[in-house]
Amino acid sequence: MTMVPVLVASPSAFLRMSLVRQLKQRRESLQTFEASSAAEARLILSEGTIEIAIVDEALLAALTVENFAAAPGLDARRTILIATGTAPPLAPQIRESFLVIDGEIEGVLNMGAIASALPQALENLAARPRRRHAPSATAPPAVSSRCPEIILVAASTGGPTALTSLLKRIGRSRLPIVVAQHMPADQTAGFARHLAAETGIEVAERAGGEVPPAPVVTVLHGGTDYRISRGRTGQLRLLQASREGNVFHPNADLLFASAAETGIAALAVVLSGMGEDGARGATVLASRGGRVLVQEFASCVVAGMPMATFAACPSATVASLKEIAERLSRWTGVGGCTLRGRAGD
Repeated sequence: MTMVPVLVASPSAFLRMSLVRQLKQRRESLQTFEASSAAEARLILSEGTIEIAIVDEALLAALTVENFAAAPGLDARRTILIATGTAPPLAPQIRESFLVIDGEIEGVLNMGAIASALPQALENLAARPRRRHAPSATAPPAVSSRCPEIILVAASTGGPTALTSLLKRIGRSRLPIVVAQHMPADQTAGFARHLAAETGIEVAERAGGEVPPAPVVTVLHGGTDYRISRGRTGQLRLLQASREGNVFHPNADLLFASAAETGIAALAVVLSGMGEDGARGATVLASRGGRVLVQEFASCVVAGMPMATFAACPSATVASLKEIAERLSRWTGVGGCTLRGRAGD
């Protein structure tokens, strides 16, 4: 039996659970993938395997219709949008582009109405022609035309030593640096103090809130995942998040992808580490014009993360820690505002 991959995306765990249960009861051939945020949805869609997407309208506040529909592997004509009353009224062009189920009745989420409408919606999707929704001119700008705003670093096994060496070489960064080091919750505060003592740079552990300005280095609180967003006045903020099936925390894929999704011009660095975290997020970031650097494999304690990132994102630059520091200094200095292209490499 050929399995049909289906994305179920909603910030509501209750809605996701209910939809998944209904799908499995009605069609055994459907394979479900869950996303609790727009960033997670983009990561799943970037793999290009999703056939049907069922999306809570609440995610449209963080992920524009045009961006969502333009994601690899997603056909807007194969998408069911659940109107839950958690976002402004849907514009006519949205209703024309997506098949909509009204799940909100008199201000209350009505799962009965959704359950009744879902089978027919799936049948309607099957009958629809496969046509990709064209992105509009209002989509968020690619980061390639913007000055870099932040440096995001991913690391795991062997990362603490590599990170210490890198920060010493960078010195006082012109941009804020945020570090996603895979580490338990009870160890990151001590790790931040260690980095500060070893490098002479101010290092702060954070579990959310505004990103401290440069030259402060932020170490994300362990055991938790985060996405980065932009506040109403333009400041960068860290928000706690959760990614289904994630083993390593903080998750770099989610951090990197959320920056790209929000239109934040980020420079991504992937250091020594086991596994593949950072690879998919770096690919999303690079697709928007961002630059990605990975630690040369031979110098890693475990080269899994850098190798996976380079395999998924061939535009990434493989470099020594010294070369990474030099490039970051060059790209974030005067004249370093062009992220895309070879000038200044």
